[in-house]
Amino acid sequence: MIKFIKEVGKSFSAYISALRFINQNKMWPYIIGAAFFNLFAFIFVGIVAWLYTGNLIDWLYSFMNLPPDWKEWTGLVQIALSIFIRILLFLIYLNLFKYIILFIFAPVLAFISEKTQNILHKESRTLKLHHVVRDIIRGMFIAIILISLQVVSWLLLVLLCISLPLLAPFYAILLFLIESFFFGASMMDYRNEYFGLSVKESLIRIFRHKGIAFGNGFCLNLLILIPVLGVLFGPSLAVISAAIASNRTLE
Repeated sequence: MIKFIKEVGKSFSAYISALRFINQNKMWPYIIGAAFFNLFAFIFVGIVAWLYTGNLIDWLYSFMNLPPDWKEWTGLVQIALSIFIRILLFLIYLNLFKYIILFIFAPVLAFISEKTQNILHKESRTLKLHHVVRDIIRGMFIAIILISLQVVSWLLLVLLCISLPLLAPFYAILLFLIESFFFGASMMDYRNEYFGLSVKESLIRIFRHKGIAFGNGFCLNLLILIPVLGVLFGPSLAVISAAIASNRTLE
């Protein structure tokens, strides 16, 4: 437990180190470029989701059989339903976007992570196309593994919530904490890939140093809650922070 707490502390402090690292090594052009990529993905996926929201609202409304006495309230009910569904879907979308990052943002995060390691180790590896493709595939593969593990955790929490509904608020907090670990784990894997670790070896190292993964993902989860800036800059800052904290800790 003491080891876990110390590693979480290292992971938290690594975010401050990451900001200094970005400033000292003039990496803001890469970070801003990644932010624009992230913004484009956020808007594109958001627009697609918004367009299909109307169809979902119409579909749900078709199942509603209001009493005859409520006919004068039909318009108001439909407006209220529309607002509720759009707000709900927006919140769901914000949560899902973190998983979208793990997939479509993989090549960008891989590039930033490799750039970070090159600077930290005073190396200059040439970024080759087959490496990029490999990183994308690996990033997606790791994302699938981690998301699958998280889905299992979700299902267990749902069962607990059904069994003990009074503790539902605590399950929500627990879900946030579990989610944080898996996000941090995905960020740590970019560092492990740089050092040539296989997926299996990477996961072993990650689970051996759960505090680093949890601390990194916890900060990322909090950053994403910050409107606009969190979504744009959080992932890039997280992957640099994971590189710094992991280099200090992993053997």
